[in-house]
Amino acid sequence: MSAAYLDQTLEPEIRAQALLEEMSLEEKAAQLTGVFPFDENYKDFDSISARVPHGIGEVSTLEMRRIETLEEAAAWQKKVQEIVMENSEHHIPAIFHMEGLCGPFIQDSTSFPAGIGRGAGFDPELEERIAEIVSRQEAACGITHILAPVLDISRDSRMGRQGEAYGEDPALAAALGTAYTRGIQKGETAGRKTESVAKHFLAFHNSEGGIHGAASDTPTRLLEEIYGKPFQAAIREADLLGIMPCYCTINGEPASASYGLLTKLLRKDMGFHGVCFSDYGAVGNTHSAQHIGETPEEAGLLCLKAGMDLEVSEPIGFGDKFREMFRDGRADMSLLDRAVLRVLTAKFRMGLF
Repeated sequence: MSAAYLDQTLEPEIRAQALLEEMSLEEKAAQLTGVFPFDENYKDFDSISARVPHGIGEVSTLEMRRIETLEEAAAWQKKVQEIVMENSEHHIPAIFHMEGLCGPFIQDSTSFPAGIGRGAGFDPELEERIAEIVSRQEAACGITHILAPVLDISRDSRMGRQGEAYGEDPALAAALGTAYTRGIQKGETAGRKTESVAKHFLAFHNSEGGIHGAASDTPTRLLEEIYGKPFQAAIREADLLGIMPCYCTINGEPASASYGLLTKLLRKDMGFHGVCFSDYGAVGNTHSAQHIGETPEEAGLLCLKAGMDLEVSEPIGFGDKFREMFRDGRADMSLLDRAVLRVLTAKFRMGLF
């Protein structure tokens, strides 16, 4: 391990670059994937270990609510983190993630009204305070990626997830979403810093027929000035550090594989510099439902080229065959390194090392 990687006085990007230069292909590829370690045997730690042979980028905790007590939940997270680090050649910790719109899915945590209810309060200061509470409670259980705020604009009541959004007005969603992002990312709990993963980029609620994940045919001006406004505000005003693309095709192009959305609009035009985090199964969905790529790994490569950094909750497009494309030269290693660097930088920012 290099001195730069160990030097806590250096900036996260510098430490991440130093670590990246030492990693094997297997360890790199593992950083771009997640694991969902909950079934009836979630306490079978040998089974969990077998699923993270080279470490892992993200661990889902959405089913942590199955664990009976808060103390047991915290102990479970600590044990899984130990397993991940033991299996990683460089002892790289995982990021644990959880929903955060209405509070943590953890025993004894605080629950809050849905986004549509809080939107009716018109109170950014309160929204920031709510986010601080959510951040503190999740970080106390080792969770540092918080899947919130929801910055969708809701203008079709047929959409079943309408209650997650702040409402139909982009200025309101921008104000409240920026406040929520600021609340999540401002504090520190036990040396850990949490980061927002805002969703769902972009025009998710403008899907045909109000159907979840259906095609979204949205003109450019509407896409940017209405549906993009809350994301732009959270990026510029609160330094939003995580983005989750939606399941939809946007004007005929899958959002998760769109260079125009994930790189040109999001990074170049909006100034985003954080981690692009897939919705659950969305990378695999680009192949199985949206029919791009001859194989899941080819679809995964298209998503990576577009700007996707992490596939959760399990590797489908970013799996073993995806990794081998880099080993034999079919894929450009610089694309893999770019995404790994972003993930490692987030881990250093969060204080996980």
